[in-house]
Amino acid sequence: MQVKLTETFVGKLRHKAERYDMRDTIERGLLMRVGKKEGSKQWFTFIFRGSKRQMVKLGKFPQMSLKEARLAAISAKATSDLPQAPEHINTVADLFNAYKEVRELKMRAWRDVQSAWDVWARDRIGHICLTDITVHNGRDLRNHVTQKSSELRGSAIIRYIRPMFSWATEESLIDINPWAGLTAGAVAMPRDRVLNDTEWQSLWNSSFEDTMGEYFRFLMLSAQRKSNVATMRWDEIKDDIWTIPAEKFKATKANKARAHEVPLSDALFEIVNARPRVGEFVFGTTGVKPLSLGSREKDRIGLRAGVSNWRIHDLRRTGATRMTERKVSRFIVERVLGHADRGVTAIYDRATYRDEKRAALETLSNTILC
Repeated sequence: MQVKLTETFVGKLRHKAERYDMRDTIERGLLMRVGKKEGSKQWFTFIFRGSKRQMVKLGKFPQMSLKEARLAAISAKATSDLPQAPEHINTVADLFNAYKEVRELKMRAWRDVQSAWDVWARDRIGHICLTDITVHNGRDLRNHVTQKSSELRGSAIIRYIRPMFSWATEESLIDINPWAGLTAGAVAMPRDRVLNDTEWQSLWNSSFEDTMGEYFRFLMLSAQRKSNVATMRWDEIKDDIWTIPAEKFKATKANKARAHEVPLSDALFEIVNARPRVGEFVFGTTGVKPLSLGSREKDRIGLRAGVSNWRIHDLRRTGATRMTERKVSRFIVERVLGHADRGVTAIYDRATYRDEKRAALETLSNTILC
């Protein structure tokens, strides 16, 4: 809508379910964008860079008055041929830092995003000026990861990094999403690999010959996520109960995550007690840092055991399967795994099921130790 903007008129504009623009009839191209969030009012203007018409952010209202916005619009048009960049965000790395500050505590998969950035994206695109990033840089990153690792890894990296540019566009940090047309590529098919009895026992036996054997044995007997076991701290264990803090536990929404209790079976308790207390972390060579494993360690123990085509997460799936095969109810297996109970009764039922989970994990131990 076009209207003769005044300071009073702009101050009275109300936020709605969808953002909207009010264009000024006095200064051509100047507009006020009213966002969905309370207090989100920003000045924009249109300029030409070469033959391309672009919208650039001038500032926020009321920090920038109408008079100042009109003057800024005139200045922006006069200097439109010069490179432009958002305030304090000059490179893609700057943008990632801003994105991290807002999203880290809200995303359950942030660790995967951080890893994708640290291992693959930072050195490839972090140094690029935000005004220069294009879809071609995205394709280059995807192809680079595919060549160095796999097609699935390449597509995964794009899926982790691409939302950052959508977020930047929504927050008006950039005018146009440079990766809007970038496809991720291959999609991983859900795995259903369950180790058979021979493979299960063979991995267990081979673990005693490996420096990381205790970690693998704990994974097998606890059916917990590899990241939670790798980052297990001594202060998370009290007597024979390991409590995984809410902030380390996966949930659809971070603010709905709850701490997860894992009662230690006799075999799990024995593994923990055998670990030297040399630092704050249970596993790892020094205890100072959490354990960090790649495919090398997994392949090494798999080769020794004669087990191929397996992943560490298959141990969790196999553990769950072994328990249900031995008549442990799926409800209790879900409690052991830490999966959310989505039933209405869960709102009222706050039982920990500690004894039932302990019995289930003793059953899992018997699939190997007996």
